[in-house]
Amino acid sequence: MDTIELRKALYEGVVLFEFIKKDGTLRHARGTTCPELLPADDKPQGKRSAFTQYKYERQTVAFYDIDKKAWRCMRIDTIWQYKRAMKLV
Repeated sequence: MDTIELRKALYEGVVLFEFIKKDGTLRHARGTTCPELLPADDKPQGKRSAFTQYKYERQTVAFYDIDKKAWRCMRIDTIWQYKRAMKLV
């Protein structure tokens, strides 16, 4: 799994992906981290420490779930597949 490419695709637009939830079920999602697509109230407000950011990036991918209108994250090792749905940048 190329997580750098996934993070880049999320930042550039909308990504369709599937991952395995903690309960073992397959979850389909449409997500983004593209600032132009995020509602004003849901844009990130702060920054993590360098250590926390490094640890976080090695284990999970955060995304804004377009359908649920909320931030979610998934463990990298549970990602089944993904594909770019729309590119803005």
